[in-house]
Amino acid sequence: MLLQDIEAFVAVADLKSLTKAADKLSITQSAISRRLQQLESALGVELLDRTIKPLGLTAIGRRVYEQGIRLLRDRDGLLAITQESTEPTGTIHLGLTHALADIAMFDTAMQLKTSFPALDIELQTGWSPGLLEMISVGALDAAALLVVAGSDLPNDVEGHLVKRVEVVIVQSALHPLVDSQSEIDTLANHKWVLNPLGCGYRAALDRAIEGKGRRLQISIDTHGTEMQLRLVAAGMGLGLVPRSVIAESVLRDQLQIVEVADFSLHLDARIVRASQPGNLRRAIEVFESTLQERLA
Repeated sequence: MLLQDIEAFVAVADLKSLTKAADKLSITQSAISRRLQQLESALGVELLDRTIKPLGLTAIGRRVYEQGIRLLRDRDGLLAITQESTEPTGTIHLGLTHALADIAMFDTAMQLKTSFPALDIELQTGWSPGLLEMISVGALDAAALLVVAGSDLPNDVEGHLVKRVEVVIVQSALHPLVDSQSEIDTLANHKWVLNPLGCGYRAALDRAIEGKGRRLQISIDTHGTEMQLRLVAAGMGLGLVPRSVIAESVLRDQLQIVEVADFSLHLDARIVRASQPGNLRRAIEVFESTLQERLA
């Protein structure tokens, strides 16, 4: 009730009239008077100078008015956070897997700042399981993940499929290691340039090679898809990347896709978020549409 009393007091101070304040708040003049009396009683001071016309503020009333304005703004801001239709404000915390960050992080930041200049943006990269856990505990507002096609999400997380991504094996076009059409057993004889442990498609390749009774050989493990492609193009090993990344890379003419008869990998690019995004919904929708455009 205290905020209602403060709201009544601020309205009277602004309009210098009980009648106009009552009309503004759609309550009776007696209700306005009662709220003013309650506030003065709670604070133990007189807020209005009733000896002058129109109504004025006492010295302490002016100080309470200034603080009341701030409290009402904070209240309105708090309420706005929960309304999905309101303008995104504050800070949005977004996560992207390493491969999707290479594709869409720059455009995501630019599009969000263009659409919502007052919104602060915090972007971070990681592996899909870790980002998904951060969504579940509220550390991220939304994340762009690459997960095994058709896999389920936790009950407390909502997700939208953006695009099914084909992951392909690549090698240097100038220094090829294998035939352009090959098999896993042959590829197991060579070393690879891959993401560090934790990467979902590295794990899928590892399982496929182990299924042949072989062991995955690592030449270089490093983050950053473009760096991996530079190393692959230089003949440092075979690589494993989304096909769409190759199409975007400046190194695409220096790379060759290896068609593998007994290995295929498709991942779902998904935007996931908590079930109640509040006023960040529109910003998350921009995040999703930007990723969709980059993967198209």
